[in-house]
Amino acid sequence: MCKNECHQTKSSSSNVLGAWGFGISLFGLLMTFGLLCPLGLLLSFFGLFAKKRGIAIAGTIIGGIGTSIVAVGIGSIAMAASAVHHYQVEVPKIQETRQVLDTACVEIESYRQENNKLPEGIEGNKLVLKFEDAYGNSVRYEPEEDGKFAIRSAGIDGQFDTSDDLRMLNTERALNEPIATHGTHYHSQQWHVQKHHNHCGW
Repeated sequence: MCKNECHQTKSSSSNVLGAWGFGISLFGLLMTFGLLCPLGLLLSFFGLFAKKRGIAIAGTIIGGIGTSIVAVGIGSIAMAASAVHHYQVEVPKIQETRQVLDTACVEIESYRQENNKLPEGIEGNKLVLKFEDAYGNSVRYEPEEDGKFAIRSAGIDGQFDTSDDLRMLNTERALNEPIATHGTHYHSQQWHVQKHHNHCGW
């Protein structure tokens, strides 16, 4: 009879989950830079429901600190990877698209000087249909008031009029500048960008 009572008393006075949670949390923080702390935090949390909660509270605190360290580390790695992707992949495509928009802008300016007017919407879009941005989509011509116009790229999502669109607006200076007669040949795009880079503005 005494043995059963002693065994029950000993079991009720211990907190197995709390002890395991504390041990794993402490080991994880000191030896694994917090990698095991989420497990220790979970065990310590369940240990909080036992009668003896002191060790579980300590495990929860240590596990929370280690888990926070892991979360910050993972977040930093993700941000660094995103930045590398942006500068290595997206920035070159944006620059390439800007060159295409500039060349399409020269095409419209050449039409203006040959016809003394801007093309209508449909006609202008036929002129720039051959120009594709870095994402493989044709650009769009957008006539505006007062002799102004814009050339738009749909951006990475391929959908016009969304937040990632790239848009180039012609400048006032371009209205009176002569365009070279061979400035509309798309195959000489790189030469056009260097010679006419001031014709359009963002």
